[in-house]
Amino acid sequence: MTCLFGSTSERGLMKNHFFPLDFAAFALAISVWSGSVSAQTPPVTPTPPAPSAPKTSAVEKGALTIVTDRSGRIASSKKTLVRFEPEAFTGAVTVQKVVALPGPVKAGAVIAVLSGKDFDKTLADLRTQVAESVERLASQVEEQAVARVADATALERAERGVFLADQKLKLSRDYYFARDLDMASLRMKAQTDGLKDQGDELTQLERMYSDTTLESETKDIVIGRARRAMERGQTMFKYSTKDYELFLAIEHPNDVRELEDNMKYTQQSLEHLRIRQRLQAITAKLTMAAAERTLEDARLRLSRMENDAKAMTIKAPVDGLMSISVPDAGESVNARSLMATIVDPSVLEITGNLDINSLRVLEIGAKVDVWLPSRPEFLGTATVDEITPIGTPDGEGASYPYVANVRTSNGMWPLGVEAHIVARKIIPDCILVDSKAVKVENGKWTVNLWIDGQKVEREIRIGASDGKKTQVISGLAVGDQVVMSDG
Repeated sequence: MTCLFGSTSERGLMKNHFFPLDFAAFALAISVWSGSVSAQTPPVTPTPPAPSAPKTSAVEKGALTIVTDRSGRIASSKKTLVRFEPEAFTGAVTVQKVVALPGPVKAGAVIAVLSGKDFDKTLADLRTQVAESVERLASQVEEQAVARVADATALERAERGVFLADQKLKLSRDYYFARDLDMASLRMKAQTDGLKDQGDELTQLERMYSDTTLESETKDIVIGRARRAMERGQTMFKYSTKDYELFLAIEHPNDVRELEDNMKYTQQSLEHLRIRQRLQAITAKLTMAAAERTLEDARLRLSRMENDAKAMTIKAPVDGLMSISVPDAGESVNARSLMATIVDPSVLEITGNLDINSLRVLEIGAKVDVWLPSRPEFLGTATVDEITPIGTPDGEGASYPYVANVRTSNGMWPLGVEAHIVARKIIPDCILVDSKAVKVENGKWTVNLWIDGQKVEREIRIGASDGKKTQVISGLAVGDQVVMSDG
């Protein structure tokens, strides 16, 4: 049988030297050789070579320097908006003349002159209203002065009436009531005594004339006269008796009640008068306050209209650089319309947006370097004064508006140009991994570790990154070997 590997000397050479094994040639030789041997001899299976180790990087501990460079726009931090702000006039307003031009302006310089429809007439009407309100208020002051005197007189008379009624009631109780009763009783007694006397007198005459020799005619006259007097006396006594009974039962009690009621009514009248005068005083006070308020309102409207007369001439309130927003002559102007914008070019700020990674470096109060792409020779520094805490959607992330006030600069920086703020932050003593070893999928950050000749995937938590190195919060330890993405 022919030897597959040649002569004995060749086999000895192979024994002493290593030749790389060609598996394809070996397989072909085995196939040829297998044709000359028994079919029952099994083929030899070659052993695959061990895989080569991938490119790895060691996890290390060190300091990480992260840099943020964000763009923005140069603007003035001191901006004055000049608006047409009428206080009272509501009529149509148009531009009469535009005076100023955009550019440097001094405080007090006229920007434009406006004209209001029927403005002068409205102003004159308000002045007339103020004059009328002044006269009306003076008239009410005089009327209330007269009313106060009249009220004092009426109150004095009412108080006097109460005094007299009280005095009369006291006198009546102390004297007049008893006197009237006694006088009525005496009158009744006099009537009774008079009637008795008349009866006695008639009886005496009849007895006396019965024994006389006077002529019958004389007797009849004397006795007849006495009898008629007696009849009258009896009739008068009857009425006197009834009058006395009525006096005791009705007239005297009514007189007492009338005096008491008069006293009560007089006292009530006094109280009512006092109440009416208090209410009238309140009404007069309210009326006076209303008149004063009407005058004050009229004066306020007049003052506002006079201010509007001044506002019709738009003037620059401060020095600075001005941009004009006034419409052309003849066009209308609405209240609160922007007439011009004046900025102070010596006080600058930068406004722009930060991404979420920039917030690792920047915070309120942070000092940053500033440079202008269009003017590289301009360098300066700024301080971040504002960062909006709530971001707005921006692509797959969010943006956070910021304002940085420029503290130092060289030269007069042009407003509106692009500016960049640059800041650095060093994170000391952090675990670092090569950024090429980190993979992310569905929000999950992983690396492949090389352990005992095998790749082992591990999830990690990362922090900041400078593009080359990435901070690891958890998941790796110093010395771990991670597989590079291109290994």
